[in-house]
Amino acid sequence: MLEPRERRTIAIAAAVLGTAMLFAYGILPLARRWSAREELIATRAEQVARLRWLAAHEPELRRLAAARLARAGSVERPRLLAGRSPALAASALQTLVQGYADEAGVTVRELNVAGSPDSAASNGAEAIPATVSAVGDIWGVSNFVSRIQHGTTLIDVREIGVSPNSALRGELLQLSLVLRAPYAGARGTD
Repeated sequence: MLEPRERRTIAIAAAVLGTAMLFAYGILPLARRWSAREELIATRAEQVARLRWLAAHEPELRRLAAARLARAGSVERPRLLAGRSPALAASALQTLVQGYADEAGVTVRELNVAGSPDSAASNGAEAIPATVSAVGDIWGVSNFVSRIQHGTTLIDVREIGVSPNSALRGELLQLSLVLRAPYAGARGTD
């Protein structure tokens, strides 16, 4: 037979266990479902607001898109690297690549530009070869490569290598490029 003190202890333990079970299997799952539902409602409300804004501004957006396409169609084609001599063209290429790196926030570790053109292209056009080794974050590296590919001067990216640079702190990448820039020198003016 249990004493009254033991009965009270068992009753309190049963009440605490029942409350914990109710909380763990009743209230917490209900709260999780409720918050997930509220997040879904907020997300849907944001999507509806964006769609309403797009619908309200559709004519303006179409006009801006047409203007941007018209400007893109009128962009002039990239020009060839120019210089009175191959050495001057190589210097211009070096300045151009360094400028692109500075604009993109990339640190150039090594930039080797040949002072004489090579004619390894299938069409026989002379080109100034260059190799670049640079370090930067993902945005700087992608901006740098984009500037080289879509810049005002025609530069052919022959090889590209990107690898993490574990020697440096942060999330920096090591970039290596092999480039060729077609060269339009002054022929027959010597």
